[in-house]
Amino acid sequence: MPTQFAKSLFWNLPHEVRRVLFRARHPSSYNHLQKLRTETEGDYSLRPFIDHKCVFVHIPKCAGSSISRSLFGNLGGGHTSARKYQIVFTKKEFAEYFKFAFVRNPWDRVVSAFLFLKAGGTGQTDRRWAEQNLSEYPDFDSFVRGWLNPVNARASWHFKPQYPYVSGGDGRLLIDFVGYFERLQEDYSFIRRTIRCGAPLIHLNQTRDRSKDFRQYYREETQQIVADVYREDIRIFGYGFESEAPTGPRHVNSPATRQHSLPTTGRFVPGR
Repeated sequence: MPTQFAKSLFWNLPHEVRRVLFRARHPSSYNHLQKLRTETEGDYSLRPFIDHKCVFVHIPKCAGSSISRSLFGNLGGGHTSARKYQIVFTKKEFAEYFKFAFVRNPWDRVVSAFLFLKAGGTGQTDRRWAEQNLSEYPDFDSFVRGWLNPVNARASWHFKPQYPYVSGGDGRLLIDFVGYFERLQEDYSFIRRTIRCGAPLIHLNQTRDRSKDFRQYYREETQQIVADVYREDIRIFGYGFESEAPTGPRHVNSPATRQHSLPTTGRFVPGR
């Protein structure tokens, strides 16, 4: 198994070198990803990405299923990271395509993921994971105190920090636009105008039976645990426990966005 150091070296190699090495070392995974480029049926296909010259990085529990279904009619590449999309697309394609993702307040996201999985998730994989990891925790408070730590979070799709989905080997963000779950409709509308496709936003996989205000699930100890586990998400995306969605600096990186007026929310990522 590759060490963390070896993985870091790999993701810092030049774009096309990584593609060649990945294909040689993981031919089945590479072929699967490439097949998604031409797939036109089923839930997963990257054909709309190519047709509209864009890449959507779907971070779990950030309304990604709703966004992808509404824009593309499918689930795109699932929870594929921006780094892995550099394996799928050539250096030229990746540079030219408009790359975007949506993020969510980490304290809110942890509540949503816990309740979603406690209710069974969306399939057998989610149910099995919940049985193995959540059954001993009767409520959210005990779950955070007993299970949530950096090692466990990194090993779980639903609880993994958000920044690794959109950052490169050097830690810099690889995407052009960060939308906020807290301003979902406005930022989604901007995406539709930018890539010129999609339907009005539908809402899927909503967590039922929860208080609307995530703060009600926390006390001081558990609030701090989440702050420690998701320190980088909080720093990079500008979140706070009491704050609404940040409105950071706006820098247009992609030619695809220059013809559009800037949204009042969302964040353009500074040039890489």
